[in-house]
Amino acid sequence: MAPCLTAQTPEPPKSPWSDKAALSYVAVAGNATSQTLGFSNEYKYTWSNATFAFNLGGVRAAATTVDRAASGPSLDAATITETRTTKTSTESYFTNLRYDHKLSEQLQWFGSAGWERNIPAGLEGRYAVIAGLGHWWIKADRTKFFTDAGVGYTKETPLLSQPGEDESFATFRLGAKLEQKVYEASLFTSELAVSDSFKDSQNYLAVWRNAFTTTLSSRLALKVGYDVTYKNKPAFVGVDVVQTPVATPPVVLGQVPFQLKKTDTVFTTSLVITF
Repeated sequence: MAPCLTAQTPEPPKSPWSDKAALSYVAVAGNATSQTLGFSNEYKYTWSNATFAFNLGGVRAAATTVDRAASGPSLDAATITETRTTKTSTESYFTNLRYDHKLSEQLQWFGSAGWERNIPAGLEGRYAVIAGLGHWWIKADRTKFFTDAGVGYTKETPLLSQPGEDESFATFRLGAKLEQKVYEASLFTSELAVSDSFKDSQNYLAVWRNAFTTTLSSRLALKVGYDVTYKNKPAFVGVDVVQTPVATPPVVLGQVPFQLKKTDTVFTTSLVITF
């Protein structure tokens, strides 16, 4: 008797593109009111010898403060008035795109462009264009480690400009990225990027992004992130000067500059949807 041959269904070809969207939202209502929204999207298209990536994201937080006052001819006849003021406490957004092209299994060249706005850090906008080379040091299934270096151009628009401050300058950038698979359903990523100005070596910027992602299903994952941004020469913001003694309404004489802190941190938890 001839052996029975079982036909095997070929696996469908892998899609050249992937897209991951992450969303976090917190809302408080009642005696206190606040809303926090965080989002990001990572799109990637892969050819046999090249990769194109487009990323965007942002965080926005707004809180409402409640001021209550009472007035009247007596305690029993007092009238309470309530004033609510909503103010945006955090507002930061970014978008960037990058193209990588293989020169060998380890070496590749890249070009990238990005935009960022970070109101709490005193930054109305930052535009950066970089081109350079990257190298894969480890490219295994569970561990990946990649570094790159490039030069380009940066233009910054601060909320408050200072005399003699360089807002447009040539830039060099160094970067490193680690991906480590933890067990079978979790992934840890850590990415560091350091950029500096050719005009002023003290005007450097370091961004360190860390994330731990746990897969819940083929489409859903839970992501925890912690980002640290260090700007050696932070931006300035304007602080109102109120005339004393304080009148009603207060008289604002103008503004004086105040330099912000060098370090900002962001902690996020979000649900990731894979398309």
